[in-house]
Amino acid sequence: ETPTPSPGKFLLPSAQIYPLKEIFVTMKKFTLAALLCASFLAFGAAAFAEQPALPTVQQPVLLTPFGQSQDANAVKLMTKKYQVDYEMAVFAKDVDWTKYKTLFVVLGGSGKGLGAAGLDIPSELARCTELIAEAKKNNAYVVALHIGGPDRRGPNSAPFLTFAGDANFMIVREDGNADGYFTNLSTEKNVPMYTIQKTGDLRKIMPEMLK
Repeated sequence: ETPTPSPGKFLLPSAQIYPLKEIFVTMKKFTLAALLCASFLAFGAAAFAEQPALPTVQQPVLLTPFGQSQDANAVKLMTKKYQVDYEMAVFAKDVDWTKYKTLFVVLGGSGKGLGAAGLDIPSELARCTELIAEAKKNNAYVVALHIGGPDRRGPNSAPFLTFAGDANFMIVREDGNADGYFTNLSTEKNVPMYTIQKTGDLRKIMPEMLK
């Protein structure tokens, strides 16, 4: 004898009885999960597609910190590893631009670094302003790198971040752009911005820039 469904029940062909409420909740959860998955995939694809082409770096390269943070040493290791023809000048000033075709500026202020160099923020800003102006005047290609994440978004770093807008290209670690500062600067100044997930990603992009 076929069982008679009670009110609020749905009888499946297998003769198993499931509450309608459970069916609807399950379907709702499945639909929500599918939508979230689709949104995540779409966002990931869009983010990947929005990455600009990396520039081809002309050598020799002059590398200098803007703000005297130790982040410049990480870039130095990468340039050395991939045998870039470079020179690192912590206090670069009055440069002979006939020797260089590209300027790497590593953004990030360090109170300790400035103090050890006998500098303060105003004097370092003056050096950086003059250096980047002279680089552009002499047709050097300027790459600004902010690779220190949120640790280089404090008050000592803030005055130096705007130099990214004076560059030809910027490379930014994602967690250092959580508030969209560099995204907005990139749009405002029309400077292409390439985003990396971690500082170690420089290993992947440096060879691409040296092709």
